[in-house]
Amino acid sequence: MKAQGIGLIELLVALAVLGILASVMLPAYQQDVLRSYRLEAQQELLKVAGLQELLLADQQRYTPDLTELGLAAKVITTSSGRYRISAELTEQGYQLEALAVSVQQQDLDCQRFSLTSLGQKQSAPRSNCWMH
Repeated sequence: MKAQGIGLIELLVALAVLGILASVMLPAYQQDVLRSYRLEAQQELLKVAGLQELLLADQQRYTPDLTELGLAAKVITTSSGRYRISAELTEQGYQLEALAVSVQQQDLDCQRFSLTSLGQKQSAPRSNCWMH
């Protein structure tokens, strides 16, 4: 007599293999997702920097209040809700900061991005987050 179909043992083995693969691949996927949102923070900082430069050209000053740049609040949140963007005045001009909030705080390598009016880019705790 010919065996037909998949037996229970074969099905359980296949499910176990799939479970093992998922448990190995899921953390790597989650880290990739966290890394992908770093770009959103960087782009938003560059956008706000451009708005600061327009204000400088128009009114010969920078501002720590992002509403003066046409944004919704003094401190804004990126569209994903993963970074909070703020500005402060410095002796040289301004410093913008993107701070990880919510789910993005799980990205332990790149919690903070900053950009100054001189174009200096920094990140913390790792210093090379602008490169990724």
